[in-house]
Amino acid sequence: MDMINILRTIRQLEQPAILATIIEVTGHAYRKAGAAMLLIPGGESVGTVSPGCIESDLLERVPLLWEANRYEIAEYNMEPDEDPIWGESVGCGGIIRILLEPVAGELRQFLIEALARLEAGREVRLVRYLRSQELYYELSCTEIESLTPVQSCDWRFSVLFSNRQRVILFGAGPDALPIYQLLTQSSFHVAVADWRPGLLGAFQGAEQYHGTPALLKEKLRLNEEDAIIICSHHLYYDREMIEWSIDSHPRYIGVMGSAKRIGMLFNGESPPANVKAPIGLSIGAEGPYEIAVSIAAELIGLRKKWRDGQIDNRQKEEGHESIRNLFGGGAEQPYGQAEAAARAFAGNRVGQYGSSCSIG
Repeated sequence: MDMINILRTIRQLEQPAILATIIEVTGHAYRKAGAAMLLIPGGESVGTVSPGCIESDLLERVPLLWEANRYEIAEYNMEPDEDPIWGESVGCGGIIRILLEPVAGELRQFLIEALARLEAGREVRLVRYLRSQELYYELSCTEIESLTPVQSCDWRFSVLFSNRQRVILFGAGPDALPIYQLLTQSSFHVAVADWRPGLLGAFQGAEQYHGTPALLKEKLRLNEEDAIIICSHHLYYDREMIEWSIDSHPRYIGVMGSAKRIGMLFNGESPPANVKAPIGLSIGAEGPYEIAVSIAAELIGLRKKWRDGQIDNRQKEEGHESIRNLFGGGAEQPYGQAEAAARAFAGNRVGQYGSSCSIG
Protein backbone atom coordinates (compact mmCIF):
# COMPACT_ATOMS: atom_id res chain seq x y z
CA MET A 1 0.00 0.00 0.00
CA ASP A 2 2.97 2.32 0.49
CA MET A 3 4.16 4.04 -2.71
CA ILE A 4 6.41 6.75 -1.34
CA ASN A 5 9.65 4.78 -1.63
CA ILE A 6 8.79 3.68 -5.16
CA LEU A 7 8.02 7.22 -6.28
CA ARG A 8 11.17 8.63 -4.70
CA THR A 9 13.28 5.91 -6.30
CA ILE A 10 11.76 6.66 -9.70
CA ARG A 11 12.57 10.35 -9.33
CA GLN A 12 16.23 9.58 -8.63
CA LEU A 13 16.66 6.57 -10.92
CA GLU A 14 18.68 6.96 -14.09
CA GLN A 15 18.56 3.32 -15.24
CA PRO A 16 15.76 1.24 -16.78
CA ALA A 17 12.99 0.06 -14.49
CA ILE A 18 9.61 -1.63 -14.73
CA LEU A 19 6.62 -0.78 -12.55
CA ALA A 20 4.57 -3.85 -11.58
CA THR A 21 1.04 -3.08 -10.33
CA ILE A 22 -1.61 -5.58 -9.25
CA ILE A 23 -4.72 -4.74 -11.26
CA GLU A 24 -6.98 -7.64 -10.34
CA VAL A 25 -7.21 -10.33 -7.69
CA THR A 26 -9.51 -13.36 -7.76
CA GLY A 27 -9.71 -15.28 -4.52
CA HIS A 28 -7.17 -14.87 -1.74
CA ALA A 29 -3.89 -13.04 -2.30
CA TYR A 30 -1.09 -11.60 -0.16
CA ARG A 31 -1.50 -8.12 -1.68
CA LYS A 32 -4.59 -6.48 -3.13
CA ALA A 33 -5.29 -4.50 -6.29
CA GLY A 34 -3.21 -1.32 -6.33
CA ALA A 35 -0.14 -2.82 -4.64
CA ALA A 36 3.00 -2.16 -6.66
CA MET A 37 6.72 -2.79 -6.82
CA LEU A 38 9.55 -1.34 -8.87
CA LEU A 39 11.73 -3.85 -10.73
CA ILE A 40 15.28 -2.82 -11.63
CA PRO A 41 17.65 -4.84 -13.88
CA GLY A 42 20.25 -6.70 -11.86
CA GLY A 43 17.79 -8.05 -9.31
CA GLU A 44 17.01 -4.91 -7.31
CA SER A 45 13.44 -4.05 -6.38
CA VAL A 46 11.41 -1.68 -4.22
CA GLY A 47 8.11 -2.80 -2.72
CA THR A 48 6.34 -6.17 -2.90
CA VAL A 49 3.39 -7.75 -4.68
CA SER A 50 3.65 -11.21 -3.11
CA PRO A 51 5.40 -12.93 -0.19
CA GLY A 52 8.21 -13.84 -2.60
CA CYS A 53 6.35 -16.32 -4.80
CA ILE A 54 6.56 -14.49 -8.13
CA GLU A 55 9.21 -11.79 -7.77
CA SER A 56 11.95 -13.82 -9.48
CA ASP A 57 9.69 -14.46 -12.48
CA LEU A 58 8.81 -10.76 -12.69
CA LEU A 59 12.47 -9.75 -12.60
CA GLU A 60 13.23 -12.09 -15.48
CA ARG A 61 10.73 -10.19 -17.63
CA VAL A 62 12.39 -6.81 -17.09
CA PRO A 63 15.06 -6.77 -19.87
CA LEU A 64 12.68 -7.85 -22.65
CA LEU A 65 9.93 -5.48 -21.53
CA TRP A 66 12.31 -2.54 -21.42
CA GLU A 67 13.79 -3.40 -24.82
CA ALA A 68 10.33 -3.73 -26.38
CA ASN A 69 9.09 -0.58 -24.59
CA ARG A 70 5.67 -2.17 -24.20
CA TYR A 71 3.41 -2.98 -21.29
CA GLU A 72 2.45 -6.54 -20.44
CA ILE A 73 -0.23 -8.09 -18.26
CA ALA A 74 1.00 -11.20 -16.46
CA GLU A 75 -1.37 -13.63 -14.79
CA TYR A 76 -0.33 -15.89 -11.92
CA ASN A 77 -2.57 -18.72 -10.78
CA MET A 78 -1.58 -19.43 -7.19
CA GLU A 79 -4.31 -21.98 -6.50
CA PRO A 80 -3.07 -25.13 -4.71
CA ASP A 81 -3.87 -27.23 -7.79
CA GLU A 82 -1.21 -25.26 -9.66
CA ASP A 83 1.58 -26.24 -7.25
CA PRO A 84 2.99 -28.87 -9.64
CA ILE A 85 3.58 -26.04 -12.12
CA TRP A 86 5.31 -23.75 -9.65
CA GLY A 87 7.02 -26.56 -7.80
CA GLU A 88 7.14 -24.50 -4.62
CA SER A 89 3.84 -25.37 -2.90
CA VAL A 90 3.04 -21.67 -2.81
CA GLY A 91 -0.54 -22.20 -1.73
CA CYS A 92 -1.49 -18.49 -1.76
CA GLY A 93 -4.88 -19.52 -3.07
CA GLY A 94 -5.72 -16.83 -5.64
CA ILE A 95 -5.25 -15.56 -9.15
CA ILE A 96 -3.53 -12.21 -9.59
CA ARG A 97 -3.04 -10.12 -12.71
CA ILE A 98 -0.13 -7.72 -12.78
CA LEU A 99 0.41 -4.82 -15.14
CA LEU A 100 4.09 -4.39 -16.06
CA GLU A 101 5.05 -0.99 -17.50
CA PRO A 102 8.40 0.52 -18.50
CA VAL A 103 8.96 3.60 -16.35
CA ALA A 104 9.65 6.02 -19.16
CA GLY A 105 8.06 8.86 -21.09
CA GLU A 106 4.61 9.95 -19.99
CA LEU A 107 4.28 7.41 -17.18
CA ARG A 108 7.54 8.53 -15.56
CA GLN A 109 6.52 12.19 -15.86
CA PHE A 110 3.16 11.50 -14.24
CA LEU A 111 4.71 9.50 -11.39
CA ILE A 112 7.21 12.27 -10.64
CA GLU A 113 4.41 14.82 -10.74
CA ALA A 114 2.36 12.62 -8.39
CA LEU A 115 5.23 12.66 -5.90
CA ALA A 116 5.50 16.44 -6.14
CA ARG A 117 1.80 16.81 -5.35
CA LEU A 118 2.07 14.42 -2.42
CA GLU A 119 5.00 16.35 -1.00
CA ALA A 120 2.86 19.47 -1.29
CA GLY A 121 0.23 17.76 0.90
CA ARG A 122 -2.25 16.87 -1.87
CA GLU A 123 -3.75 13.53 -2.84
CA VAL A 124 -3.58 12.51 -6.47
CA ARG A 125 -5.14 9.83 -8.66
CA LEU A 126 -3.33 8.07 -11.52
CA VAL A 127 -5.76 6.69 -14.08
CA ARG A 128 -4.87 4.22 -16.80
CA TYR A 129 -7.05 3.71 -19.88
CA LEU A 130 -6.62 0.91 -22.40
CA ARG A 131 -7.89 1.65 -25.89
CA SER A 132 -7.01 -0.41 -28.97
CA GLN A 133 -4.23 -2.14 -27.02
CA GLU A 134 -2.59 1.20 -26.14
CA LEU A 135 -2.27 2.54 -22.59
CA TYR A 136 -3.16 6.15 -21.87
CA TYR A 137 -2.61 8.00 -18.60
CA GLU A 138 -4.26 10.79 -16.69
CA LEU A 139 -3.27 12.47 -13.44
CA SER A 140 -5.95 14.24 -11.49
CA CYS A 141 -6.99 15.43 -8.08
CA THR A 142 -9.02 12.97 -6.05
CA GLU A 143 -12.50 14.20 -6.96
CA ILE A 144 -13.92 11.71 -9.44
CA GLU A 145 -15.76 14.49 -11.29
CA SER A 146 -12.43 15.98 -12.32
CA LEU A 147 -11.55 13.00 -14.49
CA THR A 148 -11.80 13.51 -18.24
CA PRO A 149 -14.86 11.68 -19.57
CA VAL A 150 -13.91 8.69 -21.71
CA GLN A 151 -16.42 7.68 -24.36
CA SER A 152 -14.97 4.27 -25.12
CA CYS A 153 -12.16 2.17 -23.71
CA ASP A 154 -11.41 -1.48 -23.20
CA TRP A 155 -10.31 -1.10 -19.60
CA ARG A 156 -9.89 1.53 -16.91
CA PHE A 157 -7.93 1.32 -13.67
CA SER A 158 -7.11 4.05 -11.19
CA VAL A 159 -4.94 4.26 -8.10
CA LEU A 160 -5.21 6.93 -5.46
CA PHE A 161 -1.95 8.08 -3.90
CA SER A 162 -2.56 9.66 -0.52
CA ASN A 163 -0.52 10.90 2.40
CA ARG A 164 0.41 8.43 5.05
CA GLN A 165 -1.61 8.63 8.24
CA ARG A 166 0.41 10.79 10.61
CA VAL A 167 0.73 9.53 14.18
CA ILE A 168 2.14 11.73 16.94
CA LEU A 169 3.86 9.65 19.61
CA PHE A 170 4.12 11.77 22.76
CA GLY A 171 6.56 10.12 25.12
CA ALA A 172 9.87 8.60 24.02
CA GLY A 173 10.39 6.06 26.79
CA PRO A 174 11.52 2.46 26.17
CA ASP A 175 7.93 1.26 25.73
CA ALA A 176 7.42 3.78 22.89
CA LEU A 177 10.20 2.35 20.72
CA PRO A 178 8.37 -0.86 19.66
CA ILE A 179 5.26 1.24 18.98
CA TYR A 180 7.30 3.48 16.68
CA GLN A 181 8.90 0.51 14.94
CA LEU A 182 5.64 -1.36 14.32
CA LEU A 183 3.72 1.68 13.12
CA THR A 184 6.55 2.76 10.80
CA GLN A 185 6.72 -0.73 9.32
CA SER A 186 2.93 -0.59 8.88
CA SER A 187 3.15 2.51 6.65
CA PHE A 188 2.26 5.15 9.22
CA HIS A 189 4.20 8.41 9.35
CA VAL A 190 5.27 8.59 12.99
CA ALA A 191 6.56 11.74 14.66
CA VAL A 192 8.07 11.36 18.14
CA ALA A 193 7.78 14.15 20.71
CA ASP A 194 9.24 14.51 24.19
CA TRP A 195 10.73 17.13 26.49
CA ARG A 196 13.70 14.83 27.30
CA PRO A 197 16.35 14.98 24.54
CA GLY A 198 18.19 11.95 25.89
CA LEU A 199 15.17 9.76 25.19
CA LEU A 200 14.62 11.12 21.68
CA GLY A 201 18.11 9.95 20.73
CA ALA A 202 16.89 6.33 20.65
CA PHE A 203 14.57 7.09 17.70
CA GLN A 204 17.14 7.30 14.93
CA GLY A 205 15.70 8.53 11.63
CA ALA A 206 12.38 9.59 13.15
CA GLU A 207 10.83 13.01 12.77
CA GLN A 208 11.47 14.42 16.25
CA TYR A 209 10.01 17.28 18.27
CA HIS A 210 11.60 18.44 21.51
CA GLY A 211 9.61 20.29 24.14
CA THR A 212 6.87 20.23 26.73
CA PRO A 213 3.24 20.18 25.52
CA ALA A 214 3.08 23.97 25.76
CA LEU A 215 5.96 24.24 23.28
CA LEU A 216 4.82 21.33 21.12
CA LYS A 217 1.47 22.96 20.46
CA GLU A 218 2.95 25.28 17.82
CA LYS A 219 5.59 22.84 16.57
CA LEU A 220 3.26 19.93 15.84
CA ARG A 221 0.35 21.87 14.31
CA LEU A 222 -2.20 19.12 14.80
CA ASN A 223 -5.09 18.73 12.39
CA GLU A 224 -8.19 16.59 12.01
CA GLU A 225 -6.36 13.87 10.08
CA ASP A 226 -3.85 13.14 12.85
CA ALA A 227 -3.75 10.37 15.41
CA ILE A 228 -2.05 10.96 18.76
CA ILE A 229 -0.62 8.41 21.18
CA ILE A 230 0.04 9.73 24.68
CA CYS A 231 2.47 7.62 26.68
CA SER A 232 4.95 9.85 28.50
CA HIS A 233 3.87 8.48 31.92
CA HIS A 234 4.10 12.00 33.32
CA LEU A 235 0.67 12.79 34.76
CA TYR A 236 0.69 16.56 34.32
CA TYR A 237 2.23 16.57 30.81
CA ASP A 238 -0.05 13.76 29.65
CA ARG A 239 -3.10 15.66 30.89
CA GLU A 240 -1.90 18.85 29.22
CA MET A 241 -1.27 16.97 25.96
CA ILE A 242 -4.72 15.39 26.11
CA GLU A 243 -6.40 18.74 26.70
CA TRP A 244 -5.00 20.69 23.77
CA SER A 245 -5.07 17.62 21.51
CA ILE A 246 -8.83 17.39 22.08
CA ASP A 247 -9.21 21.03 21.08
CA SER A 248 -7.43 20.27 17.79
CA HIS A 249 -10.14 17.70 16.88
CA PRO A 250 -7.87 14.86 15.68
CA ARG A 251 -9.26 11.59 14.41
CA TYR A 252 -7.91 9.61 17.31
CA ILE A 253 -6.29 10.10 20.69
CA GLY A 254 -4.96 6.99 22.40
CA VAL A 255 -3.88 7.15 26.03
CA MET A 256 -1.67 4.52 27.67
CA GLY A 257 -2.22 3.61 31.28
CA SER A 258 -4.20 1.60 33.82
CA ALA A 259 -7.87 2.21 34.50
CA LYS A 260 -6.93 4.05 37.69
CA ARG A 261 -4.49 6.32 35.88
CA ILE A 262 -7.01 6.98 33.10
CA GLY A 263 -9.49 8.11 35.75
CA MET A 264 -6.92 10.51 37.15
CA LEU A 265 -6.08 11.89 33.71
CA PHE A 266 -9.72 12.64 32.90
CA ASN A 267 -10.80 13.72 36.39
CA GLY A 268 -13.33 10.91 36.47
CA GLU A 269 -15.08 12.15 33.29
CA SER A 270 -15.88 9.90 30.32
CA PRO A 271 -13.39 10.48 27.47
CA PRO A 272 -14.69 11.99 24.21
CA ALA A 273 -15.69 9.74 21.31
CA ASN A 274 -12.33 10.06 19.55
CA VAL A 275 -10.31 9.12 22.67
CA LYS A 276 -9.35 5.50 23.35
CA ALA A 277 -8.27 5.06 26.96
CA PRO A 278 -6.63 2.74 27.60
CA ILE A 279 -5.20 2.46 24.11
CA GLY A 280 -4.97 -0.75 22.07
CA LEU A 281 -7.02 -3.83 21.33
CA SER A 282 -7.97 -5.98 24.29
CA ILE A 283 -5.78 -9.03 23.62
CA GLY A 284 -4.38 -9.60 27.11
CA ALA A 285 -1.10 -7.92 26.13
CA GLU A 286 1.73 -7.87 28.64
CA GLY A 287 4.99 -5.98 28.29
CA PRO A 288 5.99 -3.28 25.81
CA TYR A 289 6.13 -5.41 22.66
CA GLU A 290 2.75 -7.06 23.13
CA ILE A 291 1.20 -3.70 24.00
CA ALA A 292 2.77 -2.23 20.86
CA VAL A 293 1.19 -5.02 18.81
CA SER A 294 -2.24 -4.25 20.28
CA ILE A 295 -1.82 -0.53 19.48
CA ALA A 296 -0.57 -1.11 15.93
CA ALA A 297 -3.38 -3.57 15.23
CA GLU A 298 -5.97 -1.08 16.49
CA LEU A 299 -4.65 1.74 14.31
CA ILE A 300 -4.38 -0.47 11.23
CA GLY A 301 -8.03 -1.43 11.62
CA LEU A 302 -9.11 2.17 12.19
CA ARG A 303 -7.12 3.39 9.19
CA LYS A 304 -9.00 0.97 6.96
CA LYS A 305 -12.34 2.20 8.30
CA TRP A 306 -11.34 5.86 7.96
CA ARG A 307 -10.37 5.36 4.34
CA ASP A 308 -13.53 3.44 3.54
CA GLY A 309 -15.70 6.02 5.28
CA GLN A 310 -17.12 3.41 7.66
CA ILE A 311 -16.76 5.60 10.76
CA ASP A 312 -17.03 9.29 11.48
CA ASN A 313 -13.55 10.79 11.43
CA ARG A 314 -14.54 13.97 13.19
CA GLN A 315 -14.83 14.61 16.88
CA LYS A 316 -18.30 14.68 18.39
CA GLU A 317 -18.79 17.83 20.40
CA GLU A 318 -21.24 16.58 23.03
CA GLY A 319 -19.91 16.30 26.55
CA HIS A 320 -16.43 17.68 25.86
CA GLU A 321 -16.52 20.92 27.77
CA SER A 322 -15.59 19.46 31.15
CA ILE A 323 -12.49 17.82 29.69
CA ARG A 324 -11.62 20.70 27.36
CA ASN A 325 -11.44 23.09 30.27
CA LEU A 326 -8.96 21.06 32.30
CA PHE A 327 -5.92 22.98 31.07
CA GLY A 328 -6.07 24.93 27.83
CA GLY A 329 -6.76 25.00 24.14
CA GLY A 330 -5.13 24.11 20.86
CA ALA A 331 -5.06 25.15 17.23
CA GLU A 332 -5.95 23.32 14.06
CA GLN A 333 -3.30 23.84 11.39
CA PRO A 334 -1.84 21.92 8.49
CA TYR A 335 1.36 19.93 8.79
CA GLY A 336 4.29 19.40 6.49
CA GLN A 337 6.02 16.25 5.33
CA ALA A 338 4.01 14.00 3.05
CA GLU A 339 4.16 10.25 2.86
CA ALA A 340 2.24 8.11 0.43
CA ALA A 341 -0.05 5.14 0.42
CA ALA A 342 -1.90 3.69 -2.56
CA ARG A 343 -5.45 2.50 -2.96
CA ALA A 344 -6.89 1.00 -6.10
CA PHE A 345 -10.26 1.60 -7.69
CA ALA A 346 -11.44 -0.67 -10.50
CA GLY A 347 -14.82 -0.78 -12.21
CA ASN A 348 -16.87 -3.72 -13.46
CA ARG A 349 -14.99 -6.25 -15.52
CA VAL A 350 -15.26 -6.14 -19.30
CA GLY A 351 -13.56 -9.04 -21.03
CA GLN A 352 -10.52 -10.76 -19.56
CA TYR A 353 -8.87 -7.82 -17.83
CA GLY A 354 -11.33 -5.03 -18.36
CA SER A 355 -13.38 -2.79 -16.18
CA SER A 356 -16.15 -0.32 -16.82
CA CYS A 357 -15.14 3.02 -18.31
CA SER A 358 -17.96 4.89 -16.64
CA ILE A 359 -16.80 7.66 -14.36
CA GLY A 360 -17.90 7.08 -10.79
